[in-house]
Amino acid sequence: MFVHNSKLMHVLPPKMYWEAEQFSKEVERLLLPSWQLVGLVNEMPKNGDFVSRELLGMPILIRNFNGEHCTFLNVCPHRHSVLTALPSGSSPKLSCQYHGWEFDQEGKTARIPDARSFRPLKGGPECLRKFPTIRCGPLILAKLRPQANDDNGLPAKLAALAGEYPADRWAFSERWNYDFDANWKVVVENTVETYHADAVHPQTLVFGDGESDLNHEIHEYGSHLHANLVTPDWYKRFANIWLSRIESDVSHQYRLAHFFPNLFWIRIDAMLQVMSVVPTSPTSCRMEVAVFTLRAEKENGVTRQLTKHWGRLKCRVIRRILQEDAALYPGIQLGMQASPFRGTISVREELVHAFQHYVASGCELDVALNFDDKPEGSGVKPMDHPEV
Repeated sequence: MFVHNSKLMHVLPPKMYWEAEQFSKEVERLLLPSWQLVGLVNEMPKNGDFVSRELLGMPILIRNFNGEHCTFLNVCPHRHSVLTALPSGSSPKLSCQYHGWEFDQEGKTARIPDARSFRPLKGGPECLRKFPTIRCGPLILAKLRPQANDDNGLPAKLAALAGEYPADRWAFSERWNYDFDANWKVVVENTVETYHADAVHPQTLVFGDGESDLNHEIHEYGSHLHANLVTPDWYKRFANIWLSRIESDVSHQYRLAHFFPNLFWIRIDAMLQVMSVVPTSPTSCRMEVAVFTLRAEKENGVTRQLTKHWGRLKCRVIRRILQEDAALYPGIQLGMQASPFRGTISVREELVHAFQHYVASGCELDVALNFDDKPEGSGVKPMDHPEV
């Protein structure tokens, strides 16, 4: 079931996929204030474990404090060095590699070598910058620029999906990254639409043809796609007999949730695929992929082997699908930079339209909407899609 009943026009003109000014707006207004994937729980399972990385141009440090994961700007307030240059590790204290300043869980100074030489030192600017951080199932999310009026809570739907199973029911399978020579919106838009599947994934990702096989939801925080997959009979028999031992409700459905702007939560029979698409320049981006496989509620030798080998199989298929998509991105980007056309969107691609509308609204762009539902005057008004 689709939300719209007629074709739509591109909200964003092609230049929005390569202009530096637009890229900066999107980072500042959409990405930095939103929940970003900064790590996985299994990467930092013990007290003192940490991961450092660069995200959206900012060096950050994520650390486990007795089971609570905290995210900081990876910069010491003393002399501006990064706290650590190690990509990951474990240490008894959160300290700076340069002069040994130590910090507590809140980012406050806990110990300063030869502190007398800094008198008076009352705290304040000498604290680390700490970001709102939350565990979401097996994920760790953070906001790198929270807004003053933001309660820093997860969207209810994301919280519900994360609560479908306890985090420890998800066994980590694999994680990997792709670097694409394409604007991040190109990759996001490709991910939310099924129209390209017949041409690009004829053997790896086959959806039913009719509207009854696809169900779209569009919300203020994102969109959802539920699709019936066309799978061989042997797969259905295997899933019904064996996968039902680790997940009671084996549906053979492809369920994708897109949380604006760049986080994806995908579920298919006993498998969770999480993806984040992070812009690295106006014409490049990085996709981060993590795959988890469900454990049985009461594990035994058989179910542990099922979880292990099902995860390996699904990772192999996912890699192939993403590589098939990756082959297209440079050509799409090249076309965007040369196109004289405005573009058009089918109802089957309406989740692309919803995402473009979100970008235009969040960046306060003065662009025309589609011809059928253009509001009075020019410009973009906030999304007013039905909750279905």
